[in-house]
Amino acid sequence: MENKISCVISAPVDTYSGYGARSRDLIKTIIETRPDWNITILSQRWGNTRFGYLEDHNETGLQSRIITNLTFQPDVWIQVTIPSEFQKVGKYAIGVTAGIETTLCDASWIQGCNNMDLVLVSSQHAKKVFTESKYNVTDNRTGQVTSYIELKTKMEVLFEGVDTTKYCKIDWED
Repeated sequence: MENKISCVISAPVDTYSGYGARSRDLIKTIIETRPDWNITILSQRWGNTRFGYLEDHNETGLQSRIITNLTFQPDVWIQVTIPSEFQKVGKYAIGVTAGIETTLCDASWIQGCNNMDLVLVSSQHAKKVFTESKYNVTDNRTGQVTSYIELKTKMEVLFEGVDTTKYCKIDWED
């Protein structure tokens, strides 16, 4: 019997949302590139976004991988959400988030990222915000700084979009 790496992806895969579209793209790529993994999906909510994308678009390949609850610790846990919701469930945990497009992120997001082994963000800007956001933790009794909240987890940019160097110019006819 073949032993495959167990991978559970927690994501809003069945929602009509940007994170849903991102989740579907990510999951399809992992399925395609990791045939040595047994990939299952925990479908999650995304705010009040409507469910039903998979059925409406005949995505039976993804639907067939959905599990309703997790009864084991997977080798790889991938969670697509905002960082304050990241949880280290698998032996190796990967957080995937669009990040934040401002100049400072909330401390709870840094703490969430630090729950993971690796975090993937959408842009260099988001990565910079996470790496440059730092907070002092002060003892309420003494007023002394006792520690710091800062990113300790490895963070990489997951490219999303079109690589125009792989496409040639098209001359359009009138």
